[in-house]
Amino acid sequence: MPSSNDRPDVGQLWRNWLVDTERQWNSFLNDVMGTDSFGRFLGGYTEVYSMFQRLVAQNMERSLSTLNVPSRSDILELSERLGGVEERLAAIESNLRALAEAVGHPSQPAAVTQLRPRRTRRPRNQPAEAK
Repeated sequence: MPSSNDRPDVGQLWRNWLVDTERQWNSFLNDVMGTDSFGRFLGGYTEVYSMFQRLVAQNMERSLSTLNVPSRSDILELSERLGGVEERLAAIESNLRALAEAVGHPSQPAAVTQLRPRRTRRPRNQPAEAK
């Protein structure tokens, strides 16, 4: 019966094969990518891809506009405008707080009451006559 030392280590054989294969692929791809023709190909591909992306974005914008749905750019613009409104509101609150302190009124945050809608439906277990 052969000892365990006589058998080849399958894991080590696999690692060696993987490292050699990776080294060969790296060498091959470095040679290919170093050529002028590859650079021209990649430049052309990038140009075509960016043109395609631009066309898709324009068509999507047109489609969303037709459906009366806001686009990503509409949402971003709205977000920027809302940020500006929030900044202006914070400045107004700060000025009002400073003015209130200047005239001797302590500034306290306003109490917010939560308004709840009237209940118009009866629970299922409540009979119709009971009101």
